[in-house]
Amino acid sequence: NKLKKTRTLKNKVEVKKEMMYLFLVILLTVYFAYSTHTPNHIYLLSGVLGNILILTWFITAFVKYSGRKISQYSEVIQRISLKDRFFTYFILPLLFYNSLLAYVYFNTSFTMDLVLISISSILLFILFLNVKSSFKKVYSIEVHTRAIFDFLCIASIYMFLSVIVRLGLPMWSSLLIIGVSSLIFFWSDIKIHRKESMSASILSIVSSSFVVFSSCLFFDTNIFIVPAVGTLSFYLILSLWNVRFSGKLKFTDYIPPFIYTILALILILNL
Repeated sequence: NKLKKTRTLKNKVEVKKEMMYLFLVILLTVYFAYSTHTPNHIYLLSGVLGNILILTWFITAFVKYSGRKISQYSEVIQRISLKDRFFTYFILPLLFYNSLLAYVYFNTSFTMDLVLISISSILLFILFLNVKSSFKKVYSIEVHTRAIFDFLCIASIYMFLSVIVRLGLPMWSSLLIIGVSSLIFFWSDIKIHRKESMSASILSIVSSSFVVFSSCLFFDTNIFIVPAVGTLSFYLILSLWNVRFSGKLKFTDYIPPFIYTILALILILNL
């Protein structure tokens, strides 16, 4: 009973620390959003500090939880490879956070900024909790954690595409950036599932080309349709990959992502 109480107390302390990190990140991000609607340029500092906090958050978790004893009778510590998890645990969360900052910068509604920051903060917190739990499995990332990473990738690509469209760049420059962005996030999914290979690289390039092609078809429409269609294309490919990575081989398993995508596309084009 004493051991259980001690563990419970430690868990409560850890959760409080994590909530403090989250509160500071939210505070800095809200200040960033507020500052973008004022003449000053202090928002740059708050954005940098937000990045540092998130990076510190994940570094602390990695240092504290990435090792475990190979057995209760041994003092030998088995550690997760930093190289294997570097992109997913450090780069991807920062990409997500910076896509949020970029989206907030170009958004004109402070109320919408607050809603988006709230949703993004919840995603970050869930990600952090899942990353901690996934450290218990040295050789794999837990299924629930992969799902959170998928949400992060989809949200990030939408915000990136929205920003790209708002920059007012020439079409081919915008499409090139869209292609590179989607390629990065596709490759992150490959790394999460540990499927890196030459064929996976080719598949990622082909998939990002599909996102570029889909965006190109609607590039002359308004600034809301292009990122929505591009994100739908990304979601479709990612969903099909996840079906395949889960080991499902039946044709019927691949039908739902197409149905969801078609229904969403019809809804978007009729708004």
